[in-house]
Amino acid sequence: MKQSWMRFLALVLLIVLPIVIVGAAGFLIPAQFEKTFLGEFDDKVDRLYETEGEKVVVIGGSSAAFGVDAERLTALLGRPVINFGLYATLGTKTMLDFSRDAIGAGDIIVIAPEMNAQTWSLYFNAEAMWQAVDGHYPLLTHIGDDDIPAMLGGFWRFAASKLGYLCSKAGAPDPAGIYHADAFDDYGFIKNRRDRDYNVMAGGVDLSMPIDFDTAMISEDFIAYVNDYVAYAREKGAEVYLSFCPMNELALPADITLETLEQYVAYLRERFDCEVLGDPNNMIYLSGYFYDSNFHLNSVGASVHTTQLAIDLAPLCGVMGEIVRDDPEPPEIREEDEPEVYEYDENEKFFTFEVTDFGVYITGVSELGKTQESLTTPVAYDGKKVVSFKADAFAGCDALRVLYVTDNIAQIPDGTFRGASNLGEIHVLADNPDKTTVNNLSMMATDGLPSHARFYVPKASLTEYRTNYFWGPYADLIVGE
Repeated sequence: MKQSWMRFLALVLLIVLPIVIVGAAGFLIPAQFEKTFLGEFDDKVDRLYETEGEKVVVIGGSSAAFGVDAERLTALLGRPVINFGLYATLGTKTMLDFSRDAIGAGDIIVIAPEMNAQTWSLYFNAEAMWQAVDGHYPLLTHIGDDDIPAMLGGFWRFAASKLGYLCSKAGAPDPAGIYHADAFDDYGFIKNRRDRDYNVMAGGVDLSMPIDFDTAMISEDFIAYVNDYVAYAREKGAEVYLSFCPMNELALPADITLETLEQYVAYLRERFDCEVLGDPNNMIYLSGYFYDSNFHLNSVGASVHTTQLAIDLAPLCGVMGEIVRDDPEPPEIREEDEPEVYEYDENEKFFTFEVTDFGVYITGVSELGKTQESLTTPVAYDGKKVVSFKADAFAGCDALRVLYVTDNIAQIPDGTFRGASNLGEIHVLADNPDKTTVNNLSMMATDGLPSHARFYVPKASLTEYRTNYFWGPYADLIVGE
């Protein structure tokens, strides 16, 4: 009997101890995500709650982080401006929830999500949220009650990842480049680490992030949530406005018209219980004003967008003097140190192409290619560099099991792999995850892939990929090799 009791106790300990250890790891291990992009979150929250008096709060995703120079906007408007935008993966709802208790009388709150179904919904990402509050757990008091179950479910993965980083030789994530916490200035604007401060996208546009003014992307529960937020803000003596994020003109559909924009604004006015601030047409900018996304502005673009926001907000802030928007020339795109003519690439026979002034796009797979179990993207076609895919590029590739994506491929657009139902291994060869990006908003880069599919990346870059702005939401599907 005693032996049976001891075996039972040992079994309980085997079950409970790992849970206790992992749980303790989550809270007791020093913060591991402070240097990542999400590491800026606590500073943004602190700035919001520590600012006294009437203030302007701009709520959004990374388009605000890249595009709203709060220090300059503060000077133009004569009142504190809080840049409360960080990362669409956190969700617009998160930014609303965390700003709610900071609302005060006389505040002006501007909600400007990116033009995407995810940001116009109640989307919530528990893993990103845990990373954002890592080491700053009192911030969890601002979490919405309806998000608590997701947070509880996501805690174990967060704790395990912290333990993994602590035990690894590489240590805590320390991203290179602009997606680092120290890229932000004291006002929450990405002002530093802009070493390539011009449009770096192939053809000046990210085809994986098209922009459309389709009201169907706005969920009904999001409308209700925002309207509740508006009512609460008015009880506090504040006013809420809907506005627009900066948008790359090349990402818009070719058939868009002024009437389309007017209908979209009319829909916002009809469904939301707050005013619409400004004109979306004024926030559609030249592609040369952008950096690495259809929503991320470079410094020149951010100056233009900040001025436009100041013009829209000036009457609400009692600014009497005229604010003039003077659009400068976009920064010149630096010539890459690449050959004028590329050598023949034997892999080109497996694909079909579209040649443009900006490079070559893979549009499909040849009949020969469709018989292959393994393919490697070509570096060039007809002497020109291959830069990206078009949607449905792998349609009809039932035989394909393994794909090697060479580092000349700048983007993997949504729907690229539709039709490759047996493709289980996608080897992304770029050492730097910013060289080959995916859509982190729609989460549709895996559309058409089987459930066992994984992205394989260089082992030395695994942490960079898993904490990268674009690749981070796909962290569970990324394997080092």
